[in-house]
Amino acid sequence: MLSSPSMTYMKSNIDKKQIKKILINTGDQEKLNTLGIDKGGISKNQNWSVESKFHLLKSGGKQENKKNYIAQKISTGRINPGELSSYITLRPTGQTNALNNPLYELRLYANGQLINRFLTVTGRRHTQNRNRHQSGTEAPLPDGKYTVSISTIRGSIAEAGDQFLPIWPLFKTGRTDLGFHVDPSFEKNNGEDGTSGCIGLISKQHLSQVVTFVRTYRPKFIDVRIQ
Repeated sequence: MLSSPSMTYMKSNIDKKQIKKILINTGDQEKLNTLGIDKGGISKNQNWSVESKFHLLKSGGKQENKKNYIAQKISTGRINPGELSSYITLRPTGQTNALNNPLYELRLYANGQLINRFLTVTGRRHTQNRNRHQSGTEAPLPDGKYTVSISTIRGSIAEAGDQFLPIWPLFKTGRTDLGFHVDPSFEKNNGEDGTSGCIGLISKQHLSQVVTFVRTYRPKFIDVRIQ
């Protein structure tokens, strides 16, 4: 089972010296200027990752290629530090809990850097294949982007408890009242393991850490891709 300690994002293994050597050997001043690089090395004036600069070099040094590169990274789930601000993602783990309910990994990014991750549940074991856009199905929340509240409220149902962090879909769906809360029945054989569609953390401590992250970094969105 995956653990949920704080993680430090691994830096790109692209050798800066190799990039510097390639740039100098090309003699293409236009590319050097576009990338903010001179013969003294990589300039610190542009806050781009080394990998982004290397991509721009290969693509001809055009500024607009950076936006296309970032869009491609988002679509594949490979997002690098410095390319986005703060955000959250939810992805499948391919694992289940003790009651065969699928586990999903919640990842917290601050300034493009992965700083924490948690195991979560959404929906119940027997509702995973139900219509995710239809209200009342108790299916997992639908894929897409959501905005995240910075304030908690009391849950509208007992399962959601007294600390519920709402999220709102940025797309059309029949689902409402979605958000983060603790799953009080996690791995309990009482028929309530999982959630009615919300993102269920497995402990109050984990939920508290998510709330603190949201209030501190004000993430732009949560990107859900679990189906």
